[in-house]
Amino acid sequence: MSIITLQGRIVVPYDGYNKHLDLIANGAKIGAAKIVYQRSSKTYYLMVSIEVEVPEINPLKITRVSGVDVGMRYLAVETDLQNKSKFYSGKDPRHKANRYHKARPTLQRKGTRSAKRRLIALSGRERRFIADVNHQISKEIAKPNSLIGLENLTGIRDRTKSKSGKKTSKKQRRANRNKAKWSFAELHGYIDYKAHLNGSLATKVPANYTSKSCPKCGHTSDANRPNKGLLFRCECCGHELHADLVGARNIAMRALLVRQDWMSTGSLSASPNVSGSETKAEILSRFSELRWSSDTSPHHSGTPLDDG
Repeated sequence: MSIITLQGRIVVPYDGYNKHLDLIANGAKIGAAKIVYQRSSKTYYLMVSIEVEVPEINPLKITRVSGVDVGMRYLAVETDLQNKSKFYSGKDPRHKANRYHKARPTLQRKGTRSAKRRLIALSGRERRFIADVNHQISKEIAKPNSLIGLENLTGIRDRTKSKSGKKTSKKQRRANRNKAKWSFAELHGYIDYKAHLNGSLATKVPANYTSKSCPKCGHTSDANRPNKGLLFRCECCGHELHADLVGARNIAMRALLVRQDWMSTGSLSASPNVSGSETKAEILSRFSELRWSSDTSPHHSGTPLDDG
């Protein structure tokens, strides 16, 4: 690679990452590039973007459907229709991100040149840390041969109420800060492009009532979430489960419905339009008829799903 330096242009040999070199050898187009310096290891890295053509996905060949619910206590909860689930805890990432936040006011009060440089470095480090965690989670979620259901988070900040003002507790202020800081849209984007590379697809489904609708009987109510906690208890059938897992199950079933529509119409919408009130009511009515059972398998086969 050719690099411009203060002493003139120099040419540096580049070995590259074998997986990426194989993609380039097979026709991938090289895009923008930048050099990144890592202070801890005193090493320069060349970051190169590449454009890869992927084959068209055949819906008949997709045998796995999953749903992903995102949040702060658990950054993601993933489940598939064979009842295999995984929780991605947000405890350690939140703790580390909060350490960056606590260091910021001290440096701001100092106001010195070195403090300002340190602030800029911390900001970049925090942003890279969040991106790295999102990369790790998305890599595990974007499994091969899957249709992955994701919540349509457009307007989520307007739909979710956060306490604010002088009477807000320290715990609530910290929760508001964490919610505003973490980039779930970035996580969804990583899942989407990694899914394409693995022969899978990600699709957005409406996020309405995913953690308040019972996957067993379809009953939807705010009372299904006692004290808005992590326990889901259906007031109609008594079904109890972790609320985030309930959300992931409902998202998975909605993704299955998208798959069925895709197979019957030949058209898949990456982000269904539910802006109209009539359309939204119709879609939510269809969702209320979904039930978590052995029949939710893509091919209507397999062992019954338990409450685990």
